[in-house]
Amino acid sequence: MMKAGQPGAGRRHVLQPRTILMLAIGIFVGYLLGTVIMETADSMMSTRIEHKLNAGSGPATSAVTAVLVAGAATTGSTASSAAVAIGKPAGDTIHSLLTSNGSPYQNFQGRIMYGTYKLAQAMPGGEKLTGFTRIMHRTKDDECMLEIPTFRAKPLHPECDGYCDFPVADRANAVQQWIDAVGANPALLKGAWILLLECDYVMMKPIKAPDAYSDAPARQFHFQYIDTSYPTVVPILDKMLMEKKNITLPHGSIPNSGPAPVLMRFAELKAVTPDWEIFTKAIEDTPKAVEVLGWVREMYAWSIAVALQPKIKILTELATETPLIVQPPADQVFHNAAFCHYTWGATYINSTDGQVWKWDKREYTEPKYALKVPQIPMPPHPFQPNTWRLQDKMPVTADLHATMEAMIGRMNEAIATLPDLTPKA
Repeated sequence: MMKAGQPGAGRRHVLQPRTILMLAIGIFVGYLLGTVIMETADSMMSTRIEHKLNAGSGPATSAVTAVLVAGAATTGSTASSAAVAIGKPAGDTIHSLLTSNGSPYQNFQGRIMYGTYKLAQAMPGGEKLTGFTRIMHRTKDDECMLEIPTFRAKPLHPECDGYCDFPVADRANAVQQWIDAVGANPALLKGAWILLLECDYVMMKPIKAPDAYSDAPARQFHFQYIDTSYPTVVPILDKMLMEKKNITLPHGSIPNSGPAPVLMRFAELKAVTPDWEIFTKAIEDTPKAVEVLGWVREMYAWSIAVALQPKIKILTELATETPLIVQPPADQVFHNAAFCHYTWGATYINSTDGQVWKWDKREYTEPKYALKVPQIPMPPHPFQPNTWRLQDKMPVTADLHATMEAMIGRMNEAIATLPDLTPKA
């Protein structure tokens, strides 16, 4: 210890410039080594799924590898902190994709859907909903661009900006454009899972996803109005598979599903989408296929594309099993689903055949409903047992009535948050 009067007493020790430089170099080298070690371990874990999907088909593209590495899993508190520091999504995070052509009909539905998504984000577990993108296939911006995060894809059918018979024919190509954009800019991908949605969904609660960097399966919905084994459907699918892929698939191996709702990894979506696009076009180019498969024909294209990727482990689940959707009024209760899908309308009819209440999305096609979304009339309250039936003569049970009240109530809760987009005079 220095005493007063000794040389140097009362002065602080000052580091020499050379010492400072050496310390800085040491810290920087240590950081680089730590990062390299962490990234190497993460890359080995995160590319496992990519290797499975690409085995026997050449190396994975650099763009997809970059995306997967950016979302690699880490373990332990130190690794988790490093992952957060470089922006890697946790394995249970979800990036939702909503497809639309930007028509007033779809914007009415899509604004409500996004409104319910925002409500779910504010619930416990909503923090795992880390990304949302509306993929809109349209030639120009629409009124929802500033309200809903949107990727605008170039449509294959520009006439659908106005009216066309089947705008859904552009969906697979639009998703492929987004996939290509992510390949060019991996920062566009905001979650470890991709959740494919449609405009006429109502989010009732956050969906829980497993660790995407484990062997957890992807999930899709079993639609009972899709039947790939139906006698008139089988020859059409067989013929297209032979023409486009020169193969046959065992009957019963093509799932009865569609491109929404689906929960899968980005690499899995990238693997499925090219064939989804190929068979969507093949169906549109075949009048007999259009006639037989009808308004759900693009869902058959997705089902074929999934069947052509046997290395993807995917569950095709009924409403009683899935965490994805229920479809009231066909489904009377929520089960474990996070979403309602109002593909059908519901009309309550009394004993004298009088209409008591009605909800049908098809009554909201005018532009005014997309610009200023109105509150939807609630089902009658209180419930009256043994009094009402649906348009298909099925009785309105207490369970169904409670489900309809909850769905319409959530829609109205979201509508109350939506701004009026009507142009000012």
